[in-house]
Amino acid sequence: MSTTPTPESPYKGLNAFDDSELDALLFFGREREREIVVANLIASRLTVLYGPSGVGKSSLLRAAVARSLRELPEEPYVVILSRWSEDPAAALVALVSDVTGTELYGSPVAAIERAQSERDVYLILDQTEEYFLYHVDDDGQGSFAEALPTVLTSPYRVNVLVSLREDSLAKLDRFTGRIPGLFSNTLRLDRLDRQAARAAIVRPVERFAELTGVTVDVEEDLVERVLSEVGTGQIEPALGGLGAVEGADDGARIEAPYLQLVMQRLWDEERVVASGTLRVETLERLGGAQRIVEEHLEGALAELTTEQKDVTARLFNHLVTPSGTKIAHEASDLADFGRVPVEELRRVVTTLTERRILRSLEEGGGVRYEIFHDVLAQPVLAWRARYRTEREIEQQLAEAHRRRSRLQRLLALVLVALALMAGVTVYAFSQRSEARDQAREARARGLDATAAAVLPTDPELSLLLSVQAAKLSPTPSAEALLREALMTSRLRSVYPTGGEISDVEVGADGESVVFASQDGTARFADLRTGREIWTKKVGRDGGVSFDPDGSLVLVHGRSLSPTLLDARTGDTRAAVVKTARAVKDAEFSGDGKRILILSGGLRVWDAASGRLERRVDVGGIGVALVPSPDGRRVAIRREGRIAPVVELATGRVVYELEHEGEITDVAFSQDGRFVATAGRDNTAWVWDARTGRRLFRLSPQFDDVLAVAFSPSGRRVATASADGQARVWRTVSRTFLSVLTGHSNFVNDVEFAPTSDSLVTASSDRTARTWRPSGILIAELAGHTDVVTAARFAEGGATVVTASRDGSVRIWDSGVLPDLVVTRHAPPSTPARVARSADGTTAVALGRSVRLSGPNGNRVLEGHSGRITSVAFSPDGHLLVTASRDRRAALWDVATGERVRSFVGHFGPVLDARLSPDQRWLVTAGPSVVGIWDASTGQLVRFLHGAASPLVAAAFTRDSRTTVTREQDGTVRTYTCGFCGRLPELLTLADKRLAATKRTLTPEERARYFR
Repeated sequence: MSTTPTPESPYKGLNAFDDSELDALLFFGREREREIVVANLIASRLTVLYGPSGVGKSSLLRAAVARSLRELPEEPYVVILSRWSEDPAAALVALVSDVTGTELYGSPVAAIERAQSERDVYLILDQTEEYFLYHVDDDGQGSFAEALPTVLTSPYRVNVLVSLREDSLAKLDRFTGRIPGLFSNTLRLDRLDRQAARAAIVRPVERFAELTGVTVDVEEDLVERVLSEVGTGQIEPALGGLGAVEGADDGARIEAPYLQLVMQRLWDEERVVASGTLRVETLERLGGAQRIVEEHLEGALAELTTEQKDVTARLFNHLVTPSGTKIAHEASDLADFGRVPVEELRRVVTTLTERRILRSLEEGGGVRYEIFHDVLAQPVLAWRARYRTEREIEQQLAEAHRRRSRLQRLLALVLVALALMAGVTVYAFSQRSEARDQAREARARGLDATAAAVLPTDPELSLLLSVQAAKLSPTPSAEALLREALMTSRLRSVYPTGGEISDVEVGADGESVVFASQDGTARFADLRTGREIWTKKVGRDGGVSFDPDGSLVLVHGRSLSPTLLDARTGDTRAAVVKTARAVKDAEFSGDGKRILILSGGLRVWDAASGRLERRVDVGGIGVALVPSPDGRRVAIRREGRIAPVVELATGRVVYELEHEGEITDVAFSQDGRFVATAGRDNTAWVWDARTGRRLFRLSPQFDDVLAVAFSPSGRRVATASADGQARVWRTVSRTFLSVLTGHSNFVNDVEFAPTSDSLVTASSDRTARTWRPSGILIAELAGHTDVVTAARFAEGGATVVTASRDGSVRIWDSGVLPDLVVTRHAPPSTPARVARSADGTTAVALGRSVRLSGPNGNRVLEGHSGRITSVAFSPDGHLLVTASRDRRAALWDVATGERVRSFVGHFGPVLDARLSPDQRWLVTAGPSVVGIWDASTGQLVRFLHGAASPLVAAAFTRDSRTTVTREQDGTVRTYTCGFCGRLPELLTLADKRLAATKRTLTPEERARYFR
């Protein structure tokens, strides 16, 4: 007799499938993936499974893989570790004890050794990205970081699967060198294809009938509608999310969480009316899939009171990071963040938990709460931003209503007391004027709301509207929104041309750019001023190139032979040569001593004398020249699969780089050790630049590789691919580092910043993006209306130049720290664990606490869960700032010893934290980022990336507008915080920005927003 429980529904909604018999029976659509993962787990000591957020890795592992392993004839032990907020080593020992039925103690290695002595052990580490989030400092004897390599390098009968999100894959780097072949067996779990998604809709209903005897039909039209409406990229943009992350064709892949949520809602609706069919009519009545998903969040939040919504908005700021990663917190911490008593908080949390917005995790005797599912992360952030603006509008309207009511009462009094008419009339008119002021403020708040709504999709329009709102009503809320618009709007200049950009280069000074467009014109612009300095007619298919010091520009085109121009004036220095055949490319050699021209063959000219040194027949049809940095060689990219490398001094072809398909790009490392190639054979290779010997393949690649680039140090190499991703490897160890996921179409170009390992990518999805080499997104640069073909760093990495088929070159704030060694500012002092205020109060960091001693007596400040790394008093001595290895900073009231607020968001230890002189801002230094925070709210304002070595100190200068940072290698940088000013300064900055980008309201926009 079967003991399988009877299901209430064949669908799971946002609940993950669990490791149970019932869930295994209802799990469909991943049959092929189950076979592949199980086969790899059996065959390999280590398997790494990765995929996009919300793709269903946990469901696959629990409902399919784990159960398939247990059904093996050997009856192995299967251990699944998926909760990471507590000590993972202790949790692993407890799980092994539960699975084996034996009380085990000691280290994880000892527990696993005991278990595998009886049977084979399969260890599944699920949601491993959370391990890196919660345990930055995990190391040493008995730790999980020590146990995992030990288990994998021992002869134990243990195979391990590590599952994590695609954007966290690089974090496994912590185990590089400790686990051999760390990335040698990787599997990528993609979103459901339509066939698999169809099975996930239809087959559970069939299984439900088998288990319960209740038959329910599914209309074919409903299946097609649901599949179309829950495809990748169909729902997220409307919810304020990040949009599609892969695949050029919208809807080609299916979002499983949304599919389950929609089908669960349809099931509930049909069963209420005892319908035996899931109908497309019901889907239409509910407003479609998008509306069902929206209502999941909105319906739950609608049940809260206004006060509870205020609390929820504050909680969401700490449960989800700005990049969309969920974080679990205990109730006491959430009460602190929400600024409410714990009991009041529990009522809010209970409602959100019941409606599947939050979920509780019982760990280590405590309870933590987190966002229920990854797919809700971006929607809750969008709701929070929208709700905050709506609340401000409501408060303004309530105040206006109160004043209007007061006016109405006064006018009624006029009718009764005619004798006082004159005086009352004057007062009434003054109140009417005040009411008009309130109406104006209400209009301003309406503009604020619109500006907040369009901020994710059109930052420049948001900036325009927030400027108008601030000028109508200069309130603190208007200032806050204008500041947010200034930070989000990264566009700095736009240079429109008469056609697609054919070539673009940035000068060695990082302050100038030259580009050629299909209208036959080359243009030179100053990046600092945004001014276009000169233009030169070159003809179609034009090309441009700076010499190494940026003083000369080499231009060419169909109607202009290669010509040397003065970079600053555009004056002709020399016409290099008249050619009978079309010039495909013209470049300076890496040392600037020669000019190289590709026209039929290669022609090498002496740059100083204009003398032709030699002609070289390279065979085939040449496309582009890639000079080596040392000036000795040039790689010639031809049409086809071979790229010869020519020695310039002799004209000899020293070696050839060969692919099985067409070579799309070639790049030399700056140190001259390596040369890399990319090809349309789904490969990229790194070669020895001296001998031409093939060293290693950059894999995995899943489509044509379109571009390749080295970091300035040569230690890293990156590729851009037609599969919508860029990837990064280490050249010395020849190991994979990270995948840069987020573009929804071809990635056409990739480049590293001049003196750091930050990257920029250009894509056919009409955006460019800047990244940390670990795969963390720094900024999305959206605004082009067509394919972005090229992206270049300028101004030491602080600025990005993009070129597009829309006929424009655009200049952006990259979000990367500028490469500037400070001469006018002193570097910040070393972070101190002892500080003294002006009144003699002393703060001493003692592990996780601080001892305060002074005129107000002695007290101990407690609250950090990691070692405190620095303490610093505010300028007036009333506040104390602490930084800690627990990934947070804190602000304390010196007089009372109470914690005023916490600053949470770093993904690593905070090594320094200090207030600005005006005490409005807090700056923090983590190992790889600088954080700027609003000191009055604790909210993160911006992370600054791009440090070349670990950051050790940060501070504000006296103007409270400039941050100064110091890195471990001694590099000192400054960042001017333009958005740190007051409202008049923000308005001036906004007007300057809008003038530079020439963005104004169109007649349609003016009619829509100012009617």
